[in-house]
Amino acid sequence: MQNPHYPTSGDPIVFFDVETSGLCARKDSIIELAAVKFIPGADTHPHIQHLIATERPLSPFITKLTGINDDMLMTQGRPMQDVLDEFIDFIEDHPLVAFNINADARFLNAVVERHGRPPLRNIGHCALARARLAWPELGSHKLVKLAKHLELEVGTAHRALDHTRLALEVYFRALQVEGVREPARAADRSIAAGAPSIIPVITGPRQFRIEVLGTRRYQDIFEAVCGPRTGKGAALDIPVQLRIETGSNAVKVMLQEEVVGNLAPRVAIDFRRALVERDLAGFRHFECAATIRGGRISKVPAEGDYVMWLDLPQDDDEGPR
Repeated sequence: MQNPHYPTSGDPIVFFDVETSGLCARKDSIIELAAVKFIPGADTHPHIQHLIATERPLSPFITKLTGINDDMLMTQGRPMQDVLDEFIDFIEDHPLVAFNINADARFLNAVVERHGRPPLRNIGHCALARARLAWPELGSHKLVKLAKHLELEVGTAHRALDHTRLALEVYFRALQVEGVREPARAADRSIAAGAPSIIPVITGPRQFRIEVLGTRRYQDIFEAVCGPRTGKGAALDIPVQLRIETGSNAVKVMLQEEVVGNLAPRVAIDFRRALVERDLAGFRHFECAATIRGGRISKVPAEGDYVMWLDLPQDDDEGPR
């Protein structure tokens, strides 16, 4: 594993990925964990990969997505606490990198707390954030799309070790792209404190709830997240991102790079103005973190096919930072 874009000196860096039974770290489980320890200048790099036993059966959606089924977890899966301890020993105090590290960090922090282990203090870096800075012209920054753009072998989709190796390639190749500036607010943060991000925070009330109307075009993805709901909706805690692109007034609601809905035009204009007024001219994509707090299928034609409520965590400061 020696390529011109790999660093040849410095401390080891651990790349990792998790596959999960769902999207909520508090309720769902890690079903597979893999990590590769990149050692600069070495010819080989150690790795770990484990399926993890779970008490609840997997949904058909997760099995179709990952190729992991209940039988595999029953016969090959190890207890989470054993895998967690091996992972902690493996990563030591080295920096951690993952693709969309915010999502992986949430699950890691949840299992660390659940099993009574000390919080992870490793510094985290995001290969997805780095890729967006390196190749802003790409229409999609899904890992598979980036792999094709870089002419890399994709491997098995949604399996942890293949994702880890692709994230390693994307991260190091992105670092070699000339003219890429450092992300705004790129101060190192530990995994326990939340992953680093270029996502801005909008000023205003501490929590701002907005309603998103979705169409049948996105309903399959919505139902995969929220479940095929009745009119009552559901209590959810699922992280998403709001994205606008240069030259567009629309604001997309993104879930792991998939569109699940759009903000209403009036709300979208206000949201876009709040973002653009900040010093973000160097980014093609402007983003803000949000959380799905509930959702329901709608039978009201004016509402579209479903309704989703988002909470945007915000600062209390007056005016942009």
